[in-house]
Amino acid sequence: MPGFDVTFIAGDGTRFPVWGSQRNPWITIAESSCDGLMDAPMETDWIEDTEGAVFSGERYKPRDMTIGLYIAEELSGSKQAGRLESDFRRAFSSRRDPWNPAARLPQVEVNSTLSGVRTLDAHLKAAPEMKMERDPYTNAIFDIVYELRAPQPLPTSGTEVDFFETSDSSGSGTVTVSNPTDTPCRHTWILTPGKWVLPDPSWQGPEGARVPAGEQATRTVTVDVTVADGGARITRERRKLHASTLTGANLLGRMNGNWVRFDIPPYTPLTQLPISVTGAPSSGARAEVHMPRLWSRFIGMEL
Repeated sequence: MPGFDVTFIAGDGTRFPVWGSQRNPWITIAESSCDGLMDAPMETDWIEDTEGAVFSGERYKPRDMTIGLYIAEELSGSKQAGRLESDFRRAFSSRRDPWNPAARLPQVEVNSTLSGVRTLDAHLKAAPEMKMERDPYTNAIFDIVYELRAPQPLPTSGTEVDFFETSDSSGSGTVTVSNPTDTPCRHTWILTPGKWVLPDPSWQGPEGARVPAGEQATRTVTVDVTVADGGARITRERRKLHASTLTGANLLGRMNGNWVRFDIPPYTPLTQLPISVTGAPSSGARAEVHMPRLWSRFIGMEL
């Protein structure tokens, strides 16, 4: 029995298991035409000089996946040749449905005994290529290759959330952060009204033993959120406004350049960080820290 299952999930939630113990009998991956399901594509950057080169960083590129499939409708009992293949094709699109606010992109899901479930959003990169060596509609057997692209190439195992809250207008305590993955965690704060002092430490230490340390080990960020703001969102995620109110207004100017600077490093254990609030409504306040779990592979890379 394979140690992992692969499932394609349509934008409407329909599931198509294509490999593993739960695979549909009428569809399977063609192993000779499968590429892009291992490491996310990554390149390193270097600054060259007269004495060689100096490492300057790394960057992830879009993940392109080639998935060959055999769709044998003769095994499904379908009375309409091409119906199942058509349903599967409809599951994939080049973009999110612009007329449906609830629409989402299709996903590739890998569920392994080693690492559990990890998923990746994927666009249809190009029209599928159907091999026509035999009439697929007469034989009810389709040999087809899908080209998918994941602009964000790191599979996710979900988002961990921790919180601090108080039932008064002020209070202090801790939130617990961590990062078991092999990539930096670009976390997000969700804040109710109040004047917040958020932790933003620099980190040091070996894998599995990172701790707040270094020149900015006690660094904090102050965020003043008013009742009119409805709350605030502060995020380290790329391509998103770093600070905004929950009504959609830009909050950057109010922070006077004192923004959240530090990601949570890979392989950071559970760590409690101090947090406090003053000037909140008498009913209290709440701060949530959202920590996405992004991995460079669908399977593995845990400590």
